[in-house]
Amino acid sequence: MNGKRERAAAIIIVDGKIVTMYREFQDRKYYTFPGGGMNEGEDERECVVREVFEEFGMTVQPERKLYDYEDEKSVEHYYLCKWISGEFGSGKGEEFQPDRNRGIYKPTFIKILDIPRLTLYPEMVAKTFFEDYKKFGKDFPKEVKKIIGHRI
Repeated sequence: MNGKRERAAAIIIVDGKIVTMYREFQDRKYYTFPGGGMNEGEDERECVVREVFEEFGMTVQPERKLYDYEDEKSVEHYYLCKWISGEFGSGKGEEFQPDRNRGIYKPTFIKILDIPRLTLYPEMVAKTFFEDYKKFGKDFPKEVKKIIGHRI
C-alpha cells in the first residue's frame, strides 16, 4: 500500500438516514463514516464489523463493497452494511475513553438528503454516495467505484 494507512468503513442505511460519527475537534465540526484502521491479519469485512461494534455498539453484516478511496495518506474500503443487532450508540471503543482528549465523538444519524449541506468526510466519498443513492436508491451498481481524493 505504499506505506499508506489501510482503513475499512461502513455505509449503514436506516430509513433514509445513514449512521455517522459527529466530531468536534480543534475548532472543526464534521461527520465521518463508521470505520477505522485495519489490524494486522484482519480483512476488510472483519475490520468493518469490529469498528462499527466498537464505535456504535451495533453488529453489522457487510453486504458488498461500494467504494475504494485513496488519498495521500490512506487507502479506504467502503462497504454497504446491514444492521443486524445491537443498540445504536452503545459503543465502548477507545474514542469514548475519558483520557483520550481527541474532542467530541457522538454517534449520529443524518438524513441522506442532508449530505450536500453537511461536512461529511471524506467529501469525495460522501458526494459519490449521495449521487449514487439519488440515482439508484439502495440498488447500487455491482462494480466497485475507485475514488481519488485529497486531505483537507
